[in-house]
Amino acid sequence: MRDRGADRLPHPGGTLLAHLVRVRRTLAAWGADRDVQAAGLCHAAYGTDGFDQTLVGLDERAALADLIGERAEAYVHLYGSCDRSAVHPRLGLDPAPAFRDRFTGAEHTPDGAALRAFAEISAANELDLVEHNPDLAARYGPALAGLFTRAEGLLSAPARDACARLLAPYRPAADASPGLRIGHLDHLVLTVADLDRTIAFYERVLGMEAVAFGEGRRALAFGSSKINLHQAGRELLPHAARPTPGSADLCLVTPHSQDRVLAHLAACGVPAEAGPVPRTGALGPFTSTYFRDPDGNLIEVSTYPPGD
Repeated sequence: MRDRGADRLPHPGGTLLAHLVRVRRTLAAWGADRDVQAAGLCHAAYGTDGFDQTLVGLDERAALADLIGERAEAYVHLYGSCDRSAVHPRLGLDPAPAFRDRFTGAEHTPDGAALRAFAEISAANELDLVEHNPDLAARYGPALAGLFTRAEGLLSAPARDACARLLAPYRPAADASPGLRIGHLDHLVLTVADLDRTIAFYERVLGMEAVAFGEGRRALAFGSSKINLHQAGRELLPHAARPTPGSADLCLVTPHSQDRVLAHLAACGVPAEAGPVPRTGALGPFTSTYFRDPDGNLIEVSTYPPGD
């Protein structure tokens, strides 16, 4: 990592190399095996979903495997290739979550050992950021507290204890009532004037996948969620009190820059109504561009700032 400049890249707590070393030491203190420790030391080699600086090219995977071992390199690749917007909401809720590869868009299901290694490295990495960057801690602490609470079954006991201790300030106050805990949005329903027109728009402009289910039902899949479609006038029961085309306001997150969003909209012949403008999402500040679908629903496509 030093030969690839990790000791010269600024990072919370000093340099990227210092961060990588701390992550490995944390994993060692938690009792992780040598492959997980090596993967923790190299977890940013291919960049990550939040840290796009690469130290090792994907065409050099064999060379990294020669240095740290094939199993450790596979963990590094799993961590670096993870599309967090698709994977994190499912972690701990789905016993066999599909991982979306941000490099290829392909999905696969890691085995149990790889899934636990991913969770352990994620915890060590994120807790180091919380300890060394108060701004990031304030911005992402609540989301991290939720993530590692959901994923606690994948973590070692020392990792669970560290998450409970360091993320305690960001957990919501305990409620005396039994309550419910909501993990993530599974799907929403749009009532539309023309099913085919809507599907064509969302496929072309937003890259969603048209799917069929049930008895002739149609939907649009993306990440770990989907949009179910109702034909206006033929809505399925039960449905919203006033199902009306054009009444929705959706916010969708992309890993791409807002410049790329604008260029893509222009290429698709879709006018931007507003943006890019600063907004605040579920995980903190982001930047958004607004436009409308064929029914007049307001679509917001947002980009979070890079992190680690």
